[in-house]
Amino acid sequence: MENRKSLIIAPIAITICLFALGCGDAMQKQTNTNQAAETRVPGTRGGSLTYRLAQPVTTLNYMLAADEPSVIVTLFVMNSRLISFDPEKQQHVPSLAESYTMQPDGQTVDLVLRDGLKFSDGQPLTTDDVIFTLEAIYDERTQAAAFRDGMLIGGKPISMKKVDERRMQFVFPERIALAENYLENLAVLPKHVLSAARDAGKLAETWKIDSDPAAVVTSGPFVVGESVPGEKLVLRRNPHYWGRDANGQQLPYLDELVLEVVADANNAFVRLGQGSIDIADRIRGTDYASLKTSGGAVKAIDLGPGFANDHIWFNLNRSTPDGKPLANQVKYAWFSDKRFRKAVSHAVDRNSIATNTLQGLATPLFGFVSAANKAWLDPSLPKPEYSLDKAGQLLTDAGFVRRGTPDSPELFDADGNRVEFTLVVQDNNEQRKLTAAVIQQDLAKLGIKMNIANVDTAALTKMWTTTFDYDAISLGLAVTGTDPSASANFLLSSAAVHQWQPSQKQPPTEWEARIDRLYREQAKEPDQAKRRELFYEIQRIMAEESPIIPIVSRHIVSAANSRVGNYAPSVMLPYSLWNAEELFVRN
Repeated sequence: MENRKSLIIAPIAITICLFALGCGDAMQKQTNTNQAAETRVPGTRGGSLTYRLAQPVTTLNYMLAADEPSVIVTLFVMNSRLISFDPEKQQHVPSLAESYTMQPDGQTVDLVLRDGLKFSDGQPLTTDDVIFTLEAIYDERTQAAAFRDGMLIGGKPISMKKVDERRMQFVFPERIALAENYLENLAVLPKHVLSAARDAGKLAETWKIDSDPAAVVTSGPFVVGESVPGEKLVLRRNPHYWGRDANGQQLPYLDELVLEVVADANNAFVRLGQGSIDIADRIRGTDYASLKTSGGAVKAIDLGPGFANDHIWFNLNRSTPDGKPLANQVKYAWFSDKRFRKAVSHAVDRNSIATNTLQGLATPLFGFVSAANKAWLDPSLPKPEYSLDKAGQLLTDAGFVRRGTPDSPELFDADGNRVEFTLVVQDNNEQRKLTAAVIQQDLAKLGIKMNIANVDTAALTKMWTTTFDYDAISLGLAVTGTDPSASANFLLSSAAVHQWQPSQKQPPTEWEARIDRLYREQAKEPDQAKRRELFYEIQRIMAEESPIIPIVSRHIVSAANSRVGNYAPSVMLPYSLWNAEELFVRN
């Protein structure tokens, strides 16, 4: 298995997008390739680069990362995982693991760590640290639900056996399709630093964003040099990082990587032009157009559809987390009727949003799998057309009545209640705000009054994960790979990122129970053709039941100053920072 090519990546699914958990060589050719990638060369050591964050990093503990910036920084840049994915090569490559081999039973993996591994404080990194990290993920006191869900097989944990300081076994509770799905998720943390906190049940309280940087020990290319909560995070070279370039030079090349929060897109664009920001991902369409024609030092790249999606969903929770009935049962009756949800889907003009609203930098989406994921996207998935007539008929079938005038219709339910709800949108996400405005106009043609509430990410996350105090939300899902297991804690009814009704003790509907069963079947199916058909069936169930309304896959549009060497942005997380240790400053 050491040299086997596959396309699985971690099971992360950040609240704003993420958490999740391959396929063989034949699949790789179908994956979105990076035509903008430079040929990676040995770089020059020293210097500093600044990367723009649209939102602040909220934690220095990757197990608690619940937003895209925190996941990018803590999982991908500060720490090393057992294996990682090289989007340029389109395959998994060794990281902390020197090799790993699946035994014929399909349940046991023998893993060997690299020789001489050290944490940033100079202490050895051994199998004890790997075992500690996985046990910490499984410890419910750690509050690492998003990672924990993806590391359970049939609801059961992986067992571990230490052979010596470098060798260990992972013993899975049942046969699995691929080990990479799980090895990718383990960014190894230091037992000698965190064991006391874990034993006391306080690991979730360690390494907060305002922690002493010297107390944060990492296994990746960078350490925390300075943290200014809400403003910036300064990362500095880890002197004990294991990585080396082709000439044997220790990585990373940079002395410093500054992650600066620039929430305002106009300010970010100006600073790119001034050279005070070197790299920015997810830039606006207007900025992309300007940079393409400016002829300046900043190069903008449209990488095509990313592995994230934008969708909306309705609140399908029957009660609050403490068991009390939700305040508005009338709206629950609307939202829980799939005819209402499918009517909304037919009323959304995805092509107009992708082409006009988002200036051609998006691709219409009809399921939860990104348009970029050709390897696992069901080609026969129904594509609900933009049709107000079909939407209207579905609403009529569900007992809704349209009143008012043709130019100003008003929709009522069978009990005479005016159909009105509020869509919650991130206040710092311009693309989603623009999209919400179009959806508002589209639904008004059916007589549905949709209000828009712009709130910050923390408040939005609390609404759908903690209080359930909302009508509908515009958000999405970003996965770091292509494999079906990337959607683990989005699809499973018990998972924390089952957005429309998270962390269910039992699936409340037969179709959700069916998805649970199909997901577990595909996770252990070694035959790729059979596994693909199981995942296709999940996609078809999701399309039929429509718990989410897919809108678009936005393109990954990145920009960098020409002084950034080895710049090779990817459509997958962490975008421009997937090879942060190889970036250097050109003279």
